[in-house]
Amino acid sequence: MTEQVPALSASRSDLRVHPAWTDSAFAAATARTHAHCHPAHGSFIDSLTGVYNRAYVTGRAQQWLRSARAAHVAMIVVNLDCFSRINDMADYDLGDRLLRSVAQRLAGRVAANDLLARIGGDEFVIVTDGDRDVPTLPAYARQILGLFAEPFVIAGRAYRVSASGGVALGAVHSRDAAVLMRDAGAAMRRAKTQGPGSLRFFTGDMHEAAQRRFAIEERLRGALDAGEFRLAYQPVVNAAARETVGVEALLRWTSSELGDVSPAEFVPIAEQAGLMESIGGWVLAQACAQVADWRWNIAPDVTVSINISPVQFNEHLVQHVAECLANTGLEPSALQLEITEGMLMPDDPTIGATISALTRMGVRLAIDDFGTGYASMSYLKRFSPHGLKIDRSFVAGLPHDKDCAAIAHALVRMAHACAISVTAEGVETEEQASLLREMGCDFLQGFLFGRPGSAAECSGKLSRASRFATRREQR
Repeated sequence: MTEQVPALSASRSDLRVHPAWTDSAFAAATARTHAHCHPAHGSFIDSLTGVYNRAYVTGRAQQWLRSARAAHVAMIVVNLDCFSRINDMADYDLGDRLLRSVAQRLAGRVAANDLLARIGGDEFVIVTDGDRDVPTLPAYARQILGLFAEPFVIAGRAYRVSASGGVALGAVHSRDAAVLMRDAGAAMRRAKTQGPGSLRFFTGDMHEAAQRRFAIEERLRGALDAGEFRLAYQPVVNAAARETVGVEALLRWTSSELGDVSPAEFVPIAEQAGLMESIGGWVLAQACAQVADWRWNIAPDVTVSINISPVQFNEHLVQHVAECLANTGLEPSALQLEITEGMLMPDDPTIGATISALTRMGVRLAIDDFGTGYASMSYLKRFSPHGLKIDRSFVAGLPHDKDCAAIAHALVRMAHACAISVTAEGVETEEQASLLREMGCDFLQGFLFGRPGSAAECSGKLSRASRFATRREQR
């Protein structure tokens, strides 16, 4: 049940924080405001920023939603983009001062009868009281986000922070304030997927997506213990001889309640929920054990590639890799860890240290989906990977798309100039395979050579390939 609050006679001093206030003046003025307001007022003010808090704005919005003007009530949730970087750069005091500056700037723009509240760490909400026409809301919301175009100056230093926004309408989406705030938040999170500074209005599919996301996260928490994960293995072949020289281990999940869930759907959720380190650790242990067994029994030279999540790429990964190699007896050179270009972007000493430690161990490193993100020769020079994988989006256009052919050829030449091997992903036709081989591509991977399959299926293919190679050597 929504909490009911007194209908305060809010003055503009309740809603605004004067832009020129220093921190000390801010504290004193806030205290004066609390002292002269309704007795319950103090409990509805956010102590950090001086604007309203979630409890007050929810109760007041509920009153509006029950009035004759409910059809025009709307909520705009505003969330700062990458706010955590501010705390990482300095300390939490800087973050607090930035939040106060944001509150000041927002308070200077909201209409006289609208509500402004801080509802989370770096999240604010503006509630319109019904006087605003619905068609004007998009422009109003964009004006709010436009306030972040100018940097925030704190202690003489400028900080640029953008914000994303989500809007939900009382007339269309809900007449319950808590639900309306939830829906505006869902729209804001969808906006963030489009990039910093984006704005989205809530639609029904967002609610369904939010419910789906919640269900996946809840079931992921028990999936490892329930034994619901498995690995599939896809062959990697030598481009010249078409012999299977390695496999890529691919994570699969079949939930007892949700059925098969795509990695593209569950992996980002696992990363954000803090589950990927444990899941990724399981993948590493299982794949190393399986390939060590294959190398001992049927394919002595087979290698394995494993995708590494950004959240795994730290000092704990180095320790876990060492343990897996020691426990399974797998040679370090038989293990290739695949990372994305985006992981190399931050100038983070942890990344460089992790790469150096893995390289000293003898583990191979490859850049996955190369050319789709922030490809740069500087990365190849700084990190010296052993391999790179040409993204399937470039391979799909071969052999007829001249641009794809030119890009693929350039990537091969660039990598070879740096003594880096090249694997092409997504090879589905003989024409693609032939052209890539002519370009000098070292390895090929795709449905033409085999779809991802179980360990048992892959064992059969490796056994047949091994027997064929033995007979050929005996001739």
